[in-house]
Amino acid sequence: MEHKKIEEAYNDTFSGLTMYYRDCTLNPEYIAKYTQFQIIQERGFTDVSSFAKGLCSNLRYAIASNKAKNMTQVNPNVKKYGFHVIAAPSYYKVLDIYKIGDQTQILLLHFDEKYKAVFQTSTSNIEEKVIGMGRASFDKKIQLEFSEALQEDEWRKRTQFPIGMSDNGEFFLNSTSVDKPQTTSTTAQTNTTTKTLTPEQKATTETPEKKSFWKKLFG
Repeated sequence: MEHKKIEEAYNDTFSGLTMYYRDCTLNPEYIAKYTQFQIIQERGFTDVSSFAKGLCSNLRYAIASNKAKNMTQVNPNVKKYGFHVIAAPSYYKVLDIYKIGDQTQILLLHFDEKYKAVFQTSTSNIEEKVIGMGRASFDKKIQLEFSEALQEDEWRKRTQFPIGMSDNGEFFLNSTSVDKPQTTSTTAQTNTTTKTLTPEQKATTETPEKKSFWKKLFG
């Protein structure tokens, strides 16, 4: 694959990357179906939160995206949820599956459909660092008290569904990549920047002390 295409994909995907979260209770058999490096498609809108504390269910999706829309700008009443939406259909790469006891974190990288071939066939040092920071973040957050707001019925109804599969545990995308892709070195890492937050986004951030790209991503 052309280096130019890979660099374009990485710059577009990783620039301004932010971490979002979605907790749910899912059948362990369904959780076991996810595989590292797998490419999945979600047909519906993906409701996520910019907040994360303790986990009181068995699964957390940690979703790295730079295209989630802040719904608090539309409806201030959802501010307590840190409510963001990723438009449908959406594509994700399963970067990591990390289990502590009976609780699992599935780390997903959101990317544009046109870059599907890139993320199926290559990985990068940026992805590796996201995985390491994601695990460290889960180690820390799992020790915290859970967010009461994110346990409210209204939010749980939005986030009770699995990502990338039907309620019956069947993946929407049949052609998934499960072989380890080739590691690629790219200049995209030097172009990764911290996204400028709007006043509304700042208001929904629970850790305002974030200073660097990596602190912003996993703070």
